[in-house]
Amino acid sequence: MRPDSPIINMSTESRIIITGQLMWLVLTILYHSIVTFICFCVPNVLRPKKDVSGEVVLITGGGNGFGRLFALEFTKLGATVVLWDINEKGAQDVVEECIALGGTAYAYKVDVSKSENVYKAAAAVRRSVGDVTILVNNAGIVQGKKLLEAPDHLLHLTIDVNLKAAFWLFKAFAPSMLEKCHGHIVTMASAAGFVGVPDLADYCASKYAVCGLEEAMFYEMELYNNTGVQSTIIHPFFMNTGMFNGVSIGVPSIMPMLESHQVMKLCMESILTNQRYVYAPGGLLRALQIVKTIIPAEALTALHRFFGYDKQMLTYTGREKVA
Repeated sequence: MRPDSPIINMSTESRIIITGQLMWLVLTILYHSIVTFICFCVPNVLRPKKDVSGEVVLITGGGNGFGRLFALEFTKLGATVVLWDINEKGAQDVVEECIALGGTAYAYKVDVSKSENVYKAAAAVRRSVGDVTILVNNAGIVQGKKLLEAPDHLLHLTIDVNLKAAFWLFKAFAPSMLEKCHGHIVTMASAAGFVGVPDLADYCASKYAVCGLEEAMFYEMELYNNTGVQSTIIHPFFMNTGMFNGVSIGVPSIMPMLESHQVMKLCMESILTNQRYVYAPGGLLRALQIVKTIIPAEALTALHRFFGYDKQMLTYTGREKVA
């Protein structure tokens, strides 16, 4: 340690305090690491699950795909479901499916990319249904174009829907959860939130940013409010919801297109057990997130080419546009 080190220049009492604090930090890290490892080894099916019956669950992008599956699963558990979608008919169709299951559901036509629409619709939900206690930020769009060829208005739209909407949703629904010290915020991110993919530059940018926003908000709520509000962020690989129709999977035997129902089962188990992170497929994506920070750039490029990341979007068609 250098003679001019701040710790050496401290008084004996200060050094004792700092040393004690560092030891406490190390012990705290070890404790939580051990508990997390033990919990990781326990299958989700064996963990105690919270009761969401009677909760008000708002799902953006609830008119199709993964949002529809969320709606059906929460309905089966006795929650009241509120669906927001720019496709009003799609949302209403899902509402009818929920009602057929014996549930209570509502559909709203909302363009979440615009803050004024979010705040207006949020106020309407509070008046008609009640305070939202579980928010599922699921709405998202994919352009599937090379950045240098994409029109600016489409790039704006990607950021508006995938990222900016999350700001408005946090601001609209987090306050009531914080006030009651009760709630759960679920954010649909992506494996593209920590891995860059050719022809998905705008999508990757939006998902990287959403990951930072969600993490910052988790700490704001946890540290500043000492709250019971839970937060879960989901990182799936490509799913067969229609959003990534036509994508070519380079090595399907290792990283196949995921079945949406299987991913939904994992998501619901994780939400009901208040887990922070969901990866699908779990082991491979966790490993990839770690490996990319320690291997050389050339090796990472070779890994991308092996899995076909450089070609997978060339055959992309996407979901049919709603008229």
